[in-house]
Amino acid sequence: MNIQELVTKILVKKAKGYQVKEKVDEFVADDEGNLKLTKRKVTTKHLPSDLGALKILVEQQTVQSVEDLSDESLQQEKLRLLSLLQKYNDQQEDQNDNQNNLQDVV
Repeated sequence: MNIQELVTKILVKKAKGYQVKEKVDEFVADDEGNLKLTKRKVTTKHLPSDLGALKILVEQQTVQSVEDLSDESLQQEKLRLLSLLQKYNDQQEDQNDNQNNLQDVV
C-alpha cells in the first residue's frame, strides 16, 4: 500500500466516523513497592464524521477526475465555462443598465 492509498483510507475512515476503545488502568503499590493492576476500565467512544476530511476527499476526487480527462475534453470544458462566464457577465451588464435607467428616471 502506497502513501496515497493509506492517506485516502484514513480520510475515508475519518469522514465516516468510527469507534475507538479507550483503556484506563488503575494500579496500587503493594508493600514491596510493586505495582499491581486493580482496575481496568474499557470504554468505547464514537468519533463523529469530520467534515474537513470529507472536503479533502471531495477535492481529491475532483483533481483526479480532471487529471483523467483528455486534452479534447479539457478544451470542451474550458469553452463551456467561458460561455457560462460570458452569460453571467452579460446578465450583470443588463442589470447595471436597468439600474442606471431607473436612476435617470428618478
